[in-house]
Amino acid sequence: MPKKLAIYLFMLAVGFTFLILAIMLELPDIVKWIFLAIAVILNLTSAIAAMKIGLQQMKPDKP
Repeated sequence: MPKKLAIYLFMLAVGFTFLILAIMLELPDIVKWIFLAIAVILNLTSAIAAMKIGLQQMKPDKP
C-alpha cells in the first residue's frame, strides 16, 4: 500500500470519527458545527485523493 494511501485512509477514519461524535453526542451548537466541518473536509479530501490514487494504478502502462 502506498504511503500516501495509508495517510488518506487515516484521514478518512478521523473524519468519520468526528462525524459520529457530532451526531451522537450532545454538544453545544458551535462545537457540533466545527466537528461537522472538520468531518466534511477530511472525508472529501481523503475520498477524492484515494480515488485519484486508485485511478492512477488502474491506468495501463504506456509503452
